[in-house]
Amino acid sequence: MAGSLQDQLKKSGLVSKKKSQKLDAEKRKKIKAQNKGQKIDNEISEKVKQAELQKKQADQKRNQQQQQQVKQNEEKARIKQIVDQAKIKDYEGETAFNFQFNNKVKTLYLNKDNYDGLVAGSIGLCQIDNVIFILPNSTVSKINEINPVYVVLHQDKLNSTTETVDDDPYADYEIPDDLMW
Repeated sequence: MAGSLQDQLKKSGLVSKKKSQKLDAEKRKKIKAQNKGQKIDNEISEKVKQAELQKKQADQKRNQQQQQQVKQNEEKARIKQIVDQAKIKDYEGETAFNFQFNNKVKTLYLNKDNYDGLVAGSIGLCQIDNVIFILPNSTVSKINEINPVYVVLHQDKLNSTTETVDDDPYADYEIPDDLMW
């Protein structure tokens, strides 16, 4: 006994040669259609997986940005509360104090006590929503720890920006505190 069932049926005369070829063709078409369908299904499932992955990554990124925004808002609200409690009122006077803010030189007119405090470093400047506030140095230090973006002038900043050059011929001379520029 050799061959397949189909060969045996042909030999016995139950199936003609033409019918056998027709069945073979149908069988090949069916197998080909299944393979093609599987490839299409595989491609579709791959595209769906990629789309889900991209959506998941976009959602994570959006969520991270929202969390960062919430954190910034919380910091800002906390700083506003600190500033409202500690800000120095009635600082206006006739003595001009110049400082740099947003790459521009700004001038505040202060009374003598507040001017001396800013020069000595016992008072500092902070800004929220482009409004300048005069605060005690300890409060400015707290704000600097929370977020240094809000600090405009702080004693630590003054010390770090006043560096002397080795070749400076005027290094031995002191700069007067009441120097106006």
